[in-house]
Amino acid sequence: MLNTRVGNQPTTPTERIPSTRHSLAQPRRSAPFEVEPGFYEAAGLWLYGNVRLLQKTLTHVSLACGQPDRSPQELSAIEAEAEGLVLGSYVLVCGIHHDAHQRAAVVPLRWGCPRIIVFSGGFRYHLGEQLDEEPFPTARLWRDRWDAHTDLAISRRAPDRAPTFARYNPTVDRLIQRIVAKLELGILAD
Repeated sequence: MLNTRVGNQPTTPTERIPSTRHSLAQPRRSAPFEVEPGFYEAAGLWLYGNVRLLQKTLTHVSLACGQPDRSPQELSAIEAEAEGLVLGSYVLVCGIHHDAHQRAAVVPLRWGCPRIIVFSGGFRYHLGEQLDEEPFPTARLWRDRWDAHTDLAISRRAPDRAPTFARYNPTVDRLIQRIVAKLELGILAD
């Protein structure tokens, strides 16, 4: 058996991978990211889904970031901006931790377009044990199952970790902005 590496991931089952501050134990990659979640060490992020989206033209709705309380007019403006961006062939990067992000996150579903969702917790908390549930009720009106071949989920927490339960989550907002600006080292290199 060859003892080679793919990136920093060992290819032999006997080699141990050290824990980091981002994970309890980094699992050996045995399948593509759209089949099972994996830790991408270069960026310190967990990924699940269509990683090819990171090579597309990314954007976010800046009004969706920040404090969670929005007026109905602001929510409508967020939704309208998201729709314009999606119809302009951008891939929307958003969170789900409050109504403003959720209003943006549902727009790509209505048009059958991909999206990148940044979670505050592990994928199993947000997508269910089988990693196949849409992460919030309004999204389930448009698509009954999470589609890992279409969308991408990103988290700083391991798949089995609980999220932060804050409605205002500046950490997720900053990560969204860094991904769109292609500042998240390692993950977005062309």
